[in-house]
Amino acid sequence: MRRYSFHILAGALIATTILLMWFGYRATSEWRRSTEQVVERRTVNVMYLLMAALNRDMRGVQNQVLPQLDPLNNNSDADLGDEVAKAFSRFPYPESFFSLRSGENGKGVLSVFNRADRPPPWYHGDVEAAEFPATVLKNPPELSELVRLVEGQASLRTRFVVFEMAIKGEPYQVIARPVYVPPSRTRLHSIVGVTINVNWVKAHYFTDLLAEFARTVDARHSLLKIIDETGKLIATNRPPVNDEAGSDGPVRERKFPLLFFDPGLRATAPPDALPVRNWTARAQIIGDESMLAATTGTRRTFLLISIAAGATIVALLLTVHAARSAALLATMKSEFVSAVTHELKTPLSSIRLVSETLAKGRFRSPEKVSEYAALLLNDVGRLGRTVDNLLTVSRVQDIDRFYTFESVDPGTLLEDALHSFDAYLKEQGFEVNVDIPAPLPAVSADRIAIGQVLENVLDNAIRYSNGTRHLTISASALTASVSLKIADKGQGIPPEEVPHVFEKFYRGHGASPGGSGLGLAIAQRIMKDHHGEIRLESVPGEGTVAEIVLPLATANRAL
Repeated sequence: MRRYSFHILAGALIATTILLMWFGYRATSEWRRSTEQVVERRTVNVMYLLMAALNRDMRGVQNQVLPQLDPLNNNSDADLGDEVAKAFSRFPYPESFFSLRSGENGKGVLSVFNRADRPPPWYHGDVEAAEFPATVLKNPPELSELVRLVEGQASLRTRFVVFEMAIKGEPYQVIARPVYVPPSRTRLHSIVGVTINVNWVKAHYFTDLLAEFARTVDARHSLLKIIDETGKLIATNRPPVNDEAGSDGPVRERKFPLLFFDPGLRATAPPDALPVRNWTARAQIIGDESMLAATTGTRRTFLLISIAAGATIVALLLTVHAARSAALLATMKSEFVSAVTHELKTPLSSIRLVSETLAKGRFRSPEKVSEYAALLLNDVGRLGRTVDNLLTVSRVQDIDRFYTFESVDPGTLLEDALHSFDAYLKEQGFEVNVDIPAPLPAVSADRIAIGQVLENVLDNAIRYSNGTRHLTISASALTASVSLKIADKGQGIPPEEVPHVFEKFYRGHGASPGGSGLGLAIAQRIMKDHHGEIRLESVPGEGTVAEIVLPLATANRAL
């Protein structure tokens, strides 16, 4: 595992980086998709409002104006002209309103009300002014065919008369309402109706309607179009130069019949009286700030994620390189220690052998003694150099490497520490209560270092027992650790001094003579290096409880 740990770590980090980029891509894609859905929903809403506006306005005359024109109560043209003038101001598409009444000789009298500022193209004679802005014509011969068709369909007792005809070559839609004499409602009294110039509607009506609609619903970012049955563009709310600006936005289309009355009335019209014209209304969101922000934001966000991922990979490569260098350095150190061990044993063996030889006096000649002395001097110099090398290496060692972690029994550590104070405790007459259950789970620790912690805590408990001569030693197993407690009934620690007792060289106001103030500081450092904890609970005048928490041994740390 140790041999391949760097490769495993590198693979895990690379996989994590790839996942980061994938999640970043998914997050930015979802962000853009949700924005597109919002824009699409907005397009659907604009389309719905546009269709509602078209239906309401195109059927407004049939639903709201014609039922209010009452020839029964308004016998004069002036009375009807007043109502017609109001209708002209509300709806732009009616070109003329007409009223057909039965005359004394059985021949109908036709009164035609036209706009003063937009006379019908089929009439070029003089007109009689009625209530402004309407003018009135009496029995114009150009509408004789209209009278015949209206009277023919009115004889069928229908609520409305609808058909399309040509007047002087211009196509017109005609909507009329027969008025019957009360109370029987069987004898025809008169007919009121409206004519709509289809060519004028194509040229003007939808352009003005779309412009007014865009202002009303705040459709500044909407491209609206009306297209006829041949696919020709009839009207739009934007200039043609900007028409292609939003070609990438969502588009919604709806078909609608070019009828200025309820389409259900077509069933009452004679066959071929109304040509089928299904036009198309189209809505599209263009130049929307949220869409532009989402597009730009997703690109920038994914770019930043990619840069971060690239930086992570570079850092990973540097980390792997550093780890390999550290592993190589560790190998070199291990080899160096082996070589140094050999270098130490060799001169020591030689020094010992030469020393024994000289001590036993086996060689007495000055030459031999001088020769062995030179050997000793050479080996001592070699040994001195080796020791100097070891001291140089030790100066760069991390203090954590001086710990020797092993799986140990915490109860044994506590008993060994207590055993070192047996003689003193007996001499001073301490009452010691020990509660150490067996067995306790093993912990991973340096035996000597933890022994030092326990001895420091026991020494403080004995020193500050304040004459009570009572100690309680206990141990217990927790979920992921072992708790060792040492309690006394001494003088305790004032609350304001508890946060400072782990500081180096700190001495409280009631501290006894002796001591260096390093015991608890050293204990806390050792526990930190062991990933454990040391806690103090103290009540002045009642005593102190010191708790030492050591994590349980794991397979990895045991290795």
